[in-house]
Amino acid sequence: MTSVDPVTFNIFTNSVQAISQEMSNDFIRTAYSTVIREAADCSTCLVDRKGRVLAQAQNIPLHLNSVSPAVQGALAKTDISAMTEDNVIILNDAYNGGQHLSDIYLFSPIIHDGTLIGFSGSVGHHVDLGHSPGYNLYARDVFEERMRFTPMVFSLSRDWNGGILEQLIRANVRIPRDTIGDLNAQLTANETGRRRMKELIGRYSVETVIAASDQLLDYAESFMREAIRDVPDGTYYGTDYIDTDGLDLKNLEVKVAVTVKGGCLHLDFEGTSPQVRTAINCPRASTISSAYSALKMLLTKPEIPLNDGSYRPISIAAPEGSLVNPIPFAPVEGRNVVVMRVFQSILLALSKALPDRIPAPGYDTRTEVDLHWQGRRTYHAISEQLGGGYGAGPRNDGADQLDDPLGNCRNTPVEALELSQSFFRVERYELRPDSGGAGRQRGGLGAVRTYRFLEDGVHMSVYSDRFENKAPGVQGGHDGTTAYIKITRENGSVEHLPPKGASILNRGDQLEVAIGGGAGYGDPATRDRDLVASDLRSGKVTNTSSAAYDAPQESAADA
Repeated sequence: MTSVDPVTFNIFTNSVQAISQEMSNDFIRTAYSTVIREAADCSTCLVDRKGRVLAQAQNIPLHLNSVSPAVQGALAKTDISAMTEDNVIILNDAYNGGQHLSDIYLFSPIIHDGTLIGFSGSVGHHVDLGHSPGYNLYARDVFEERMRFTPMVFSLSRDWNGGILEQLIRANVRIPRDTIGDLNAQLTANETGRRRMKELIGRYSVETVIAASDQLLDYAESFMREAIRDVPDGTYYGTDYIDTDGLDLKNLEVKVAVTVKGGCLHLDFEGTSPQVRTAINCPRASTISSAYSALKMLLTKPEIPLNDGSYRPISIAAPEGSLVNPIPFAPVEGRNVVVMRVFQSILLALSKALPDRIPAPGYDTRTEVDLHWQGRRTYHAISEQLGGGYGAGPRNDGADQLDDPLGNCRNTPVEALELSQSFFRVERYELRPDSGGAGRQRGGLGAVRTYRFLEDGVHMSVYSDRFENKAPGVQGGHDGTTAYIKITRENGSVEHLPPKGASILNRGDQLEVAIGGGAGYGDPATRDRDLVASDLRSGKVTNTSSAAYDAPQESAADA
């Protein structure tokens, strides 16, 4: 293999990262829906000629860490020699490399003088793709959830811009303006990536870019192997729990055994609960992506490149028919409920090997609230991605009200939500005092968001968790708080909703979504008194709960 000199390699490495980020910026700026334009539930990447992710923007870790097999599968079914820049690969199939059907991936080839260099890629969360509005607790399979695209190649000139694929999608979604607009934003991002990569080729050469791409993957692999060698050899076990499947099953388990030997690491999810009837099943691609993301965050420094080379030393076994590898075609739309339990089970396991590096668990759950309303002539759909409090670390308090680490979405501003629709207003959005677990380092706070509905017949669906199982405190820290959702009807009656399901809201009704907090780390009695005073002044801790910092108390995890 041709070797690239260190200076050129360094420039190339930073260039492909910058290109991926520019793609993301263009995607978000040109998107139509609030979930992408404001919450940034999207990702962009560059893929090499063999279908391996080379670089990605710092957006959603969950999106891209497992997509390479799907791209490679599409290429295996395609005559690559006949591929042109008019072609695009599309996929969202959870059983062919995708995750859940709401996430559509588009990959555009980058070709220079007849040579395939790689692909520019993007993925966005689409609020409506037909079938069920929002989360369908009772979906029997993926076919009742969303429109499905197995990995396939289409022609931009023939099938898009009024062509048959665009017509098919437009005819089967409730909000074609947003859906088609967001797909066009993805294509815009892909074109940015293609243009910038061609500029890079013009500055150097095809041979140099291909060689540097291979070298970058090897470079990332070497750092991951080095990081794994810092973990003591052995097998470590972790288990985390899901409140409910939404129907009758409680305390579902995600179990992992992490085996470290030399520069390799193996994850085995044997013992995880079987797949369920409801749509919280986590497809293998999401399990792999969750695991890769957890290991990258825990073991390597942020400046180490994030690409497929990083994951060569890692192997994963997930039993078929389990929550983390369901048999086709089990429903998967709410797989976010399970992915963070995969993430946390790995953290809990590695905390036994690296106790001074692993933070306490956070709320670590995506609470997704989808609101759909049909006016006289138009349809409106809003998807809210609500995070919670992060767990405290050995030397830091947990962050307040952030999306889970795998999602990494932004908070959608209230003003943007209200400008985008007219069927509800947000009346309250504030942190929940005392929701973070007490500790030497305090857990992060959750928040409360309330919606007042201005029209009848609004369909609300939600999937979430940690309504029963709190984030457990570590090293004497206290547990975080649980979440809840309640509806106060116009007549004053109150309904408490489960963490997974749906309801119909009418004019005058109020929906209150309260998000849980992260766990504390260390004995609260040892917390710096100035920090306690600061928490009291800011209102993050109240006088009634400050007693937790006066004497040691045992957390549920230590009991």
